Amino acid sequence: MEATVTELLREFPRVRRAVLSGQTVIIKSREGNMRLSLDTPVTGALVGCLKGLLIGSDDHIDRPTTDPRSWDSDL
Repeated sequence: MEATVTELLREFPRVRRAVLSGQTVIIKSREGNMRLSLDTPVTGALVGCLKGLLIGSDDHIDRPTTDPRSWDSDL
């Protein structure tokens, strides 16, 4: 799909729907052509992707490092 900058600004919902449907939109301007396409994020959590590579440990890294009472206000 091709559009001008004016069309992009006036009809953004239509251009957005086109990009979300998988089309590449070429926006023509005086400076040159710009390409608008969808870059989908990788699905799945990082931990889920590395599930078989993680090794458990006993270093208590998931626990507080200071006593909760040290956070009390002394004012």
